[in-house]
Amino acid sequence: MRPPMQPLFLIQSHKEPAQLARLVRVLRGGCPDSHVLISHDIRGAALPASTFGGDPRVHVIGGKGGRGDFEIVDGYLAALRWARDHIDYDWITNLSGQDYPVSSLEAFTAELAGAEHDGFLHHFDAVKQDAIDMQPMHWPPGHGHGRYYFQYKKVKDSASVIERAALKAPRIVFDRLDAPYRINTAYGLLFGRRAAAPPFTERFRCYAGSYWHTIRRACADYLLDFTDGNPDIVGYMRRVLIPDESFVQTVLVNEPRFRFVNDNRRYYNMRGSRRGHPQALRADDAPDFLGKQYVFARKFETTNGAAFFDRLDAVALAPHADPTEEFTRPAAAVPVP
Repeated sequence: MRPPMQPLFLIQSHKEPAQLARLVRVLRGGCPDSHVLISHDIRGAALPASTFGGDPRVHVIGGKGGRGDFEIVDGYLAALRWARDHIDYDWITNLSGQDYPVSSLEAFTAELAGAEHDGFLHHFDAVKQDAIDMQPMHWPPGHGHGRYYFQYKKVKDSASVIERAALKAPRIVFDRLDAPYRINTAYGLLFGRRAAAPPFTERFRCYAGSYWHTIRRACADYLLDFTDGNPDIVGYMRRVLIPDESFVQTVLVNEPRFRFVNDNRRYYNMRGSRRGHPQALRADDAPDFLGKQYVFARKFETTNGAAFFDRLDAVALAPHADPTEEFTRPAAAVPVP
């Protein structure tokens, strides 16, 4: 008899240990055969070993997070290496500490067990930028080219309001397809130079998409093998802009043996967001993500209150159907403290 399918949830976290503990409890409750691996940012809030009650299937390692550079990818790859050496698993889902399940975890596990594809991975050609493939992302024309065909150097970790204002005119001047340089102030102060020899070809295209995904273990192992065997490409990707939205897609989608659903089954509200950060979700947002195709949503904050999380738990721990009726009725929104 085949053993139960074992999912692995990899959480890259940096704050809110209490909220993280609640996320881990619902993941373990909804997927009893799962492992949870937490890569906790060594620069973030302390994460005591007692946080998870001694569960032998919950593992905590140190890591690094962030956005806009390769550090979060390094943390992800390091966690994959640790998992390869210590955990027997079939599928891996990466999460942040502010994600939360918004549909039945049991149903999701059953879906993975019977899947004929290799993962839920949002992806699109970073140069062609097909509007349908990109959804829900929206990039201006040429944005992928500016991100991934230039090599950037970070001058400062953050740019002040005055610096961003002073550099607005030169940013506009250099924001042309034929410009040799780029200036970016969204993730610090970075100067970019057009790459002399980018690694992308017709056979190795540059892909992009959301960082969050669910993939088979074979894909995770291939990511590690590719990283070890292609130091020049990895070195190049270390110097592009926002590699976390390209590295995994570029490596995996170019591998012909894998097939992916172009949908990561995540909900996030980017309306009015700044520098790529989604809006915090509230109880009155629930009709937008419950009872839909989404398995996880982000980002949630402790200010939502325990009652709201209790109701999300009821959805996540339901056997197959999501008890969303109370959420979808307009009068049912839980007040946010």
